[in-house]
Amino acid sequence: MLKEVVLASGLMVYGHTMTSRKVNSFKDETSRNPAEYPVLGILALGEAHGYDICRRLNKGIGPIWKLGKSQVYALLTRLERDGLVAHERVGQENLPARNIFSITPTGEAVFREWIDAPVNHVRDMRLEFLTKLWFARQADPDLERTLIEQQLAVCGRKVKTLEALKASSSTEIESRSIGFRLTIVHASVSWLKELLTQTSNYPS
Repeated sequence: MLKEVVLASGLMVYGHTMTSRKVNSFKDETSRNPAEYPVLGILALGEAHGYDICRRLNKGIGPIWKLGKSQVYALLTRLERDGLVAHERVGQENLPARNIFSITPTGEAVFREWIDAPVNHVRDMRLEFLTKLWFARQADPDLERTLIEQQLAVCGRKVKTLEALKASSSTEIESRSIGFRLTIVHASVSWLKELLTQTSNYPS
């Protein structure tokens, strides 16, 4: 279950390596399909059959990440091939047997690395970062706050880098281009600070 695994941050929870700052140490993790992580996340919350995984994904992150039924089943096939999930054939009275999927210890570790790291690029915040936040919230508000703080630190470093690049730019178009990127990062910082304030108001 989700709260039975210790994250690197020390919190209990059950690794889209789009551009997470922490690189997974597991073999070939950089080549994983980004959509595999939400599927692992649902199974980290508890075992489920394929249709239920689709339903939970749609209810939880459906507004930002649409995963169709056929895609989810294809992802489960790959995850099981790689030893990250396993299934058991379970019979039902007066109904066909169904496959019940669960996450393996290796799958837990992969998901743990993914959820425990911020993203490197602002463009990944709309999808990957928001998805990480949703799963973090299921575990513990403290984990959610930690992830927001880590993302703020990443964006803060980007602001300093871009400001230095803008100061040293040699052409007007280069300066404008960097200025545009700076505006986006500044907006992201403001949004993250607002999120942090919201999480601070959660009941303890």
